[in-house]
Amino acid sequence: MTALHRHRLVVYWSLFAVAAGAAALAFHHLYATARDEIAAQAQRAVALEQARACERIEAYTEQVRRITVSELAAFHVDGLGHALRRWDGANELVVRIFLWEPGRGFLPGFEPLPSGPAAADLPQLWLGFRAWRAAHPEAERSEPARLDGLSTAAYRTLDNPVFPDTALGYQGENLDILAHAGRAVDPWAGWAGNEADPAAPWVFWYQPGPDAPVRGCLVEVAPLVRRLREELGGNGAVRLTLAGAPAAGTDGKLAGLPAHRLSVEPGDAFRAKAGDTRLAGGVGALLLGLFLGAGALLTVLTRRSAREAERRISFVAQVSHELRTPLTSIRMFADLLSAPGLDEAKRTRFAGRISDESRRLAALIERLLAFNALEKGVRRVECGPVDVAGVVQEVAEEMRATLAAAGLVLEIVAPAGVPAALSERSTIKQALINLLDNSAKYAPGSGAVAVALRADAALLRLTVADRGPGIPPELRARVFEPFVQGGRTLTDKSPGVGLGLSIARGLLRQTGGDLVLVHSSSGAAFEMRLPLAQPQASVSST
Repeated sequence: MTALHRHRLVVYWSLFAVAAGAAALAFHHLYATARDEIAAQAQRAVALEQARACERIEAYTEQVRRITVSELAAFHVDGLGHALRRWDGANELVVRIFLWEPGRGFLPGFEPLPSGPAAADLPQLWLGFRAWRAAHPEAERSEPARLDGLSTAAYRTLDNPVFPDTALGYQGENLDILAHAGRAVDPWAGWAGNEADPAAPWVFWYQPGPDAPVRGCLVEVAPLVRRLREELGGNGAVRLTLAGAPAAGTDGKLAGLPAHRLSVEPGDAFRAKAGDTRLAGGVGALLLGLFLGAGALLTVLTRRSAREAERRISFVAQVSHELRTPLTSIRMFADLLSAPGLDEAKRTRFAGRISDESRRLAALIERLLAFNALEKGVRRVECGPVDVAGVVQEVAEEMRATLAAAGLVLEIVAPAGVPAALSERSTIKQALINLLDNSAKYAPGSGAVAVALRADAALLRLTVADRGPGIPPELRARVFEPFVQGGRTLTDKSPGVGLGLSIARGLLRQTGGDLVLVHSSSGAAFEMRLPLAQPQASVSST
């Protein structure tokens, strides 16, 4: 791959990365904007619906209170008890009526229910109010002392626009009777609700004057709450929940409906919108990720294909060169042999060179055929017990002259009793020859080449180490790749085609072994790792 082509790939990939990053940022911005807008819409809808619901609750409960006060004040003083009982039976909200007179307390048959507010506590409502009223005779607005655990309010029923005379029935006649008897006239009514118990009834009382009897009733709250729930309802945009919750704090607290809380949440419509936005965001992120991944994968595959194409082109050129060299030598020496008058010494030397070049050509062809078989996976493997020490001695005899010509001395360390390996004899021999041949090519004149055998519990280890320049660290990971020559590529003028180590490791792995590059303080060191044969197996001599 040329430098210009590599630079173009870097530029293209950089532009792609910038465009992908910009697309990712734009997509994230759009997603965040849509999400925030939906959240803002939900908040606005919740706030609007909560205000509307609170206003509706306040209006409805205040209407119930005013109607109840008006009905209490409308009864005539004559036959009051009988009228109160009839009203109690006809009004579905009223659960109890009571009468209280100063100095006498609750009249018989007109006491509060035991399950409602305690009879001893109720008088504090109007007695506390009358104490405040005595201190503020000119006041037109009620500000009675607050009682613990109760929400209270008081209403002036005389000359009050919200209590017209037509709604108060006999109040005017009752007040005339009271004034004619020489008693003070100051009609007020009050209301109290329990803040701790959602089921506790509301208390209503009415008193025409400070020393007049007090008439009152207890009103059930549950029907009011049911009616409010039906009216409030909600819609697809929001969901309202009105429930008894005498919890501490002010969130959702309703002044007109003590011991109840109103909660408003986004409804199904907003949840669906949010879900659709998240789904769209997830799908978009997935597609963007696939796009980026596909781009990166395409770049990697393109570079890999280019590198493979370059290797194959270089491989063809190198193989052609390697094949042409011995063929040229063979043809040249054959021409020389055919010359007339050639003496016997030259004839013998030329014939030897033809034989050497033929063996070199045959070895190259064998390597190419072995690599092709490995690539296609068609090689048959037949493993058996192998005397590796014997293979080492055999190879040493064959390679001693070649190593000596390269200025190398072979040192063999093979202890007695080395167990047999479960492998192929030809595979071990070919791998060992390749390692020694590489030492002769890339570490000539470096001294000794050590071949050591040792066995452990599961493996037989055959190490070949020279004292040459070694393999640069940045190329150690590629030394077993095809077409790489001792850490150098095919562009270098090195003999061979860079298939020896790749073939050796591939053949050994087919037999269950392996070939690895091990650490060495100087030179290059390779280790064959061979599985041990069964102890009872015999050693092959073929």
